[in-house]
Amino acid sequence: MPCCVRYVERTRLLVDNSNGADAQFASDLRVALTAAGFEVELREPSARALYDTSVHFVVEGVAIRLQDDPRQFDLAAIAKTVRETEARRPSEHRRFRDVPIYAGESSRVLRWVDVFD
Repeated sequence: MPCCVRYVERTRLLVDNSNGADAQFASDLRVALTAAGFEVELREPSARALYDTSVHFVVEGVAIRLQDDPRQFDLAAIAKTVRETEARRPSEHRRFRDVPIYAGESSRVLRWVDVFD
C-alpha cells in the first residue's frame, strides 16, 4: 500500500545577529522560532562586527529577516515568540529591545516587535 507523503511548507527565517549585538538572545530566538515550527538560520557576526567602544557603536540589535512572502499568521506567531523569548531572558534590569522583522535582505520593515504589542 503506497504511503502518502505530505510536505508542509515552513516559513524560512533568518535571525540576523551580524552586528554582534546579542549572541545569546539570537541563539535563544533561533531555538524558540524553530520550536514554533519555522525553518530558522542564524547569521553570526562577521569579524568586522567586533564591538570596539573607541570606534564603533552597535546601533541595531538582533533582527529577523523573513525569507518568504509574509502571511499575517506568521508575523503574529513570530512576534509572539520574540516577546516570549525576551520575557524569559535573565536580567537584573528588565529591558526589552525592539526587534524588526524585515522583508528578506531589504531594509523594508514589515513589523516592529516591541513590549507594547
